[in-house]
Amino acid sequence: MSMAVGKRIRFFRRLRSMTQKELGKAVGFSSRTASVRIAQYEIGARTPKLELLKQISDALNISADALTTPDLENVTCLMHTLFALEDSRFFNVLSLAGNIELWSDIEDNNVPLAVRTMLRTWAELRTKYLCGEISSEEYDQWRYNFPNIPTDESEMI
Repeated sequence: MSMAVGKRIRFFRRLRSMTQKELGKAVGFSSRTASVRIAQYEIGARTPKLELLKQISDALNISADALTTPDLENVTCLMHTLFALEDSRFFNVLSLAGNIELWSDIEDNNVPLAVRTMLRTWAELRTKYLCGEISSEEYDQWRYNFPNIPTDESEMI
């Protein structure tokens, strides 16, 4: 898991145009050790403890959960994540007209109401983004801080 966390730290640090030293200093490391400490987390040599993950996510203005996703660049991890989603009955995979599609029966009562609500919200915000009603920055802000920011249109924009 440490490698996946490190990759996510690097992804968000670069997204925020921060250097390793800047991020390290933002979480309280000394100027002398800041770059080395963040580099160690990014390459997976060290795994940040939960409190440090929270500090890193705060410095990057994201949810800590955004840092602890499975390693989706590892094909085996990706497939087992998809299998777990299938096992939970949240998603299914289909081959339609030569395309592979993930779908969820949003009306299936086996899918918890909270999950159905979150999926609807995600679909609505993605549609607004694709239609130009919200910017990519607003869409990413919602995704990377999920579930910690409002989804009501009047509060979001």
